[in-house]
Amino acid sequence: MTLELLLHIARLPPQGAGLRAALAMASRIGARLDALHVVDLPATAFTVPEAVPMQLDAVRQRTTDAKAISDDWSALVTSRGLKGNWRVGTGDTVTLLAHASAGYDLVVMERSSTMRGDAPVGFGVVSRTVFASSRGVLVVPDNAPVDTLGEHVLVAWSGSRESALAVRSALPLMRKASRVTVIDGSRDEDTGTCALPDTDICGWLDTHGVKAEVRRLDDASLSSPGPALLDIAHREGADLIVMGAWGRSRLSEMVLGGTTRYLFMQSDVPMLVAH
Repeated sequence: MTLELLLHIARLPPQGAGLRAALAMASRIGARLDALHVVDLPATAFTVPEAVPMQLDAVRQRTTDAKAISDDWSALVTSRGLKGNWRVGTGDTVTLLAHASAGYDLVVMERSSTMRGDAPVGFGVVSRTVFASSRGVLVVPDNAPVDTLGEHVLVAWSGSRESALAVRSALPLMRKASRVTVIDGSRDEDTGTCALPDTDICGWLDTHGVKAEVRRLDDASLSSPGPALLDIAHREGADLIVMGAWGRSRLSEMVLGGTTRYLFMQSDVPMLVAH
């Protein structure tokens, strides 16, 4: 079965680390790669009624211009030995991406470093899509070198449902990886609520064709695992971090947990995350 990836193209013409990462991933796992560009109509466009026709004309022109990229996209993916369609939508970016994600195995998005990751963290397009999407999301910092993707995969394992979803989404990449390192930050009291069928993450991965080295996160780092995980990724040359994304607030999942917030703001390593 062919895996299907959806790449969000935020700006035209298509460019940047997110594009390079998506092409590298699709080539590595033999996936189909579709791209989606959303022509977003801001709500402020309707604050002045007299300006609405002008705004709508602008949206129609931007949509026409975006659709004209289709042949260029076909040529690009064909040159890499891949297949994929160019898609254009009009509306709210997060809503359209969340809806479209149901038809794909993974979504790829680029995260801008000029806004300190996805500022305000939890309310930007990338993090809102992570929480709204029904699939894992590959978040690619725009300053990531993306020389490789999936050679050495670092799994931040907490035993949570979100961790399990992220690991499941990453299986095709981990099967192709030269090295998989699991940093186990789960606590003893969490073992009874582990979302995987096998509470032994190493054993579960082995049954899915992934050989992994599992290490416990040291006690000193358990209270603040984000910096420790990023340090390990840098020190050991990991080119992909796999982790669950979660929020602390019952009122709003956008109030991110500390590890998620830290890595969204600070990581220069691509992250495959799931909520």
